[in-house]
Amino acid sequence: MRNVYREIKTELQFEKLKSIDFAAHIHEDIELVYVKKGRSIAYCDGKKYILNENSFFLAFPNQVHRYMHSLPGEYILLVIKPSLLLGYGDIFIDGQAVSAVHDFEENTDDNIIYLYETALYEYERDGLSTVIEAYLTALFGKLLKYYYVEKSQVSHDTVLQILQYCAQHYKENITINDIAEELHVSRSCVSHIFSNRIAINFCEYINSLRLADARKFLKNKNYSITEVAEMSGFSTIRTFNRAFFKQFNMSPSEYRKTLMSRQNNKKR
Repeated sequence: MRNVYREIKTELQFEKLKSIDFAAHIHEDIELVYVKKGRSIAYCDGKKYILNENSFFLAFPNQVHRYMHSLPGEYILLVIKPSLLLGYGDIFIDGQAVSAVHDFEENTDDNIIYLYETALYEYERDGLSTVIEAYLTALFGKLLKYYYVEKSQVSHDTVLQILQYCAQHYKENITINDIAEELHVSRSCVSHIFSNRIAINFCEYINSLRLADARKFLKNKNYSITEVAEMSGFSTIRTFNRAFFKQFNMSPSEYRKTLMSRQNNKKR
């Protein structure tokens, strides 16, 4: 099953990424992304944000967030349990930021970028330690000064149940009515959550899950385009082609040719 509830098994996930395209997900951890190079679009509880170089994106526990249309670059992702942050943990348990993004102008970051990159360097070298915890506690102590935090009054259970149901059944011909009946809520409630918390309509969200699978299957040239469409959950090749072109501005065949060309260039 696709894991939409991305609770990390370890206390810390800390890594450099070339892209941060992730479907909508939710977890009880803090998620922080620093854009060193690149550009992306992010959503947090229905609000849209543009991430540019020197942007920090901060998702509090139990906020629905996702990333899309990321340009190739350098992104540093941190997923951390609030309990590791000493005196700052309760802020994340009880509250949420009014805005998920803060953009620093050059040389105005109060050493936050230095702390973040140094903590990553230490983590890559030695793993989790009290030194890492100290760096990250100092980092969040400085970073939170740039975020206005208010007390959270939102219930997240229904949102999580909807995402989990979609993750289990996205390859089937599911509808909003199916979700409403399964979770014993109204159809309007489900529609409201998609438009206001997940910030994408139901059909587009289901297609985004299917397209994530399709991109993986297209890497295997033994699968025909029709087989990729079927394995990803699309009912017809026409629907698959239309959804793929809308998302990536190219056909599945063109995408596969691009992948093959990159692989051949690497071998040379």
